Amino acid sequence: MARSTVKKKNIEAKSFESYVGTDTYNVWINMLKSLVPHGRTHRLAIVVAGMVQYATDMICKKDPGLYEKLFESEDYDDYDVGNKELGPYVEKLFTDAKVKSVRTNSRGQAYSLVESALMEHERWDYMPWE
Repeated sequence: MARSTVKKKNIEAKSFESYVGTDTYNVWINMLKSLVPHGRTHRLAIVVAGMVQYATDMICKKDPGLYEKLFESEDYDDYDVGNKELGPYVEKLFTDAKVKSVRTNSRGQAYSLVESALMEHERWDYMPWE
């Protein structure tokens, strides 16, 4: 019994809900329920990246220690920083919305909406024309 309690706490700990608030989180869940089944990956990735951007801003304000853990790196040009840690949070969004985060392309290759969203999040401030 203690084992399932620990597992449940770990799952809850990997949720953006406590940082963005229940109302915002529920809107995100409802958006994903509506958009994911028929949405195009390149568009969904940007929507979810916006959710991640907002959530990480809230984490920075509410839990600077977690923010540092998510994004600590000696290499400031490493855009993968945080993805390993953020992945479970984003996956939980899809799980809570009861929609699949993995898709298959026309060649039968699986790919992840979570990974696509995190790539867009990595490039959030990237503007080569500036």
